[in-house]
Amino acid sequence: MKVTKPFGLRLLALLAVFAMIVAACSGETTEDTTTTTGGGGGEATTTTEGDGGGGGGGETPPPSAGEGSLRIGMIANITTDNWWAALDTESSSQNQAYLTSGKTALFTTSLPGFVYIPAVAGTDAPVEAVQEGDVWVVEQPLRQDMTWSDGTPVTANDLAFYFDTVREFSLGSNHAANFPPDVLSITAPDDYTVRVEFASAPGLAVWNNGVGFASFVPSHYWAPFVDEARAASEAATASITDEDATQAIVDASLADDDPDNDIAPEDVTQEDIDAYIANAGAQEALTVLYTVSGVNEPSAGSVIVDQWETGAFAATVSNGTYFDSGTENTLFSDGSFRVANANRGDDTVFGGEGAGDVVASYVEGPFVAEILWVEHGTKDAAYEKLAGGELDYVYDPTGLTSGLRNELATNPALQFAVNQTEGFRYMAFNMRKAPMSDLAFRQAVATVINKELVADTVLAGAVFPGYTVIHPDLSVFYNADVERFGWSDGAPMSEADRFVTAVQILKDAGYTWTSEPVIDVENPDPVTTPGDGLTAPDGTLVPELSILAPGPGYDPFRATFSIWIEQWLNDLGVPAVAEPTDFNAIVDAVFPPQTPETAQNWDMYMLGWGGGDVSLPGTSQVAFFHSREDAVDGGGFNTPGYKSDRFDAAADAFEAATDIETAADLTKEMDAILAEELPYVVLFRTPIIEAFGSNVQFPVDVIMGGHQGFPSAWPNAVNVSE
Repeated sequence: MKVTKPFGLRLLALLAVFAMIVAACSGETTEDTTTTTGGGGGEATTTTEGDGGGGGGGETPPPSAGEGSLRIGMIANITTDNWWAALDTESSSQNQAYLTSGKTALFTTSLPGFVYIPAVAGTDAPVEAVQEGDVWVVEQPLRQDMTWSDGTPVTANDLAFYFDTVREFSLGSNHAANFPPDVLSITAPDDYTVRVEFASAPGLAVWNNGVGFASFVPSHYWAPFVDEARAASEAATASITDEDATQAIVDASLADDDPDNDIAPEDVTQEDIDAYIANAGAQEALTVLYTVSGVNEPSAGSVIVDQWETGAFAATVSNGTYFDSGTENTLFSDGSFRVANANRGDDTVFGGEGAGDVVASYVEGPFVAEILWVEHGTKDAAYEKLAGGELDYVYDPTGLTSGLRNELATNPALQFAVNQTEGFRYMAFNMRKAPMSDLAFRQAVATVINKELVADTVLAGAVFPGYTVIHPDLSVFYNADVERFGWSDGAPMSEADRFVTAVQILKDAGYTWTSEPVIDVENPDPVTTPGDGLTAPDGTLVPELSILAPGPGYDPFRATFSIWIEQWLNDLGVPAVAEPTDFNAIVDAVFPPQTPETAQNWDMYMLGWGGGDVSLPGTSQVAFFHSREDAVDGGGFNTPGYKSDRFDAAADAFEAATDIETAADLTKEMDAILAEELPYVVLFRTPIIEAFGSNVQFPVDVIMGGHQGFPSAWPNAVNVSE
């Protein structure tokens, strides 16, 4: 296995700086989040935070009869062994990590690289929809050589069964997300053809990344349980009269303290009654379906659910008939991904030409006999077992705490992985008011922000400088060629050149100073005399501007950036003040609901976003920056009030795209526009540091969000030595 590790050399610097920073971003998971469902193969992971809760026996079970157990410590307890519940009412990262490696889909995304590749689909790319009368239709062929672990063929009936169950019982959350309302039906004309009918021409989010990522469910196994659920639903609704439903609806309306919600019996419609009865039936059905144990459910993945001892441990065992066993996976530096399996005669490169250097390569197994998911309930308990050699890895969605990482760094039996988290931290401009509304002002500010200095020197490599909304590891969608203000000839400018350039940008736009900054290019601290009296092109004196940022107790990284940015702006002649502000106060000030008046109450702020849909990341760009998403006019996430015809045109074309290549090109175009027009200055990305035994070899070391972010990436290929 060959893996390039561009960030591995930063580990010592990271550990050193974290020893100096007392409070490290402990509250990040509550705020820096975008909602994601179905991305990257249909498995949506819910991020948990903190040290976990609840008991958990923490007793490591005895190993199985075979060699090669991977022992994983869970910092929060598993709450179900039922896959249906794990994607709905029991949605949590630990449940999904344990249970979602047993399914397949028409398509998936490669790990690493996140390239769109076929799984059970019999074509390299999704079949395009065609219009038939009033509907749009896809007839997608399947490959005919894939089986469930019990030997039953994987067929189109398994996907049709899943769709029918979701719609019949109104399953919500991640289940519903795979089948948007425009999906009218999914049927199986024959065992190896999936027919999907849509109400209108389906875009990528509906077909390719909706139905295309929906799980195939072993219908031969689950059909009897669905029959039981249906019978329970019918029994529950048979005794509910219209009068009973009406009274229940009225009683529910009176249950809160808001009289505006009250409903009189005569106002209850037949439609309301029918909906109430249907919901009652669906809830009874879920009570049956979601309590069925998933132990020994047939698997199309690398593992089979073997047992779950509540509060102690769960176990999955290797699937000896795993379809992709022996598959060679290779990610190239051009962003393409090669999938080769000599036994099947498969050898295809997706998303490019297979050119450039090999970034990562691995062969699929599985190589361990079993994976033991040992419940501990707290970080401290799990990491204590890891340090003592009783565990091989801790599944920890927030990564090591500062104290634990420093303690574990001295343990020679442990190794560490350092990766960039999925999200990014940024500074936003209020473009509804001057001077933030002026492109030249924003570009000058971006030019003097030396994010490399703060990230690499001040914070000793503890964070990674950021330049784009799209994560660099999303190679299909990432645009490495966006404009970087403060750079020249492919490298960061000197401090003096930054200020010389920024001053010229402002001069060219018509700005003047009472006293222009004095810059000494021979001096390591080049601004010897800060500017004063900066005046806008219309003759208005630039007022004092505030930078709202979380304080050092909440996030020392953003607090540090805000102090340095304050200094740079003042050196430039911009009277700016960094204001340590409670996180919730920043959110209240900038996010909906806002009025035109309240939207004038801030100048710049610092917050962050977490990971979005890795399979279609342009959806986050649209949500953050399309003019229709304005926080005042549209109630959306466009907090700066950014309105750009160029961006909107690219965003609209992105939403209309029907193939990944077009969507990727438009995603890159959107990032290029954002990097030039600067509603945000993307500042940095934070690391996630994971510890695991020196006997463990993951298939890749470098993957966005770390190993915990994509647990389906490694059960099929992890190695554990004696």
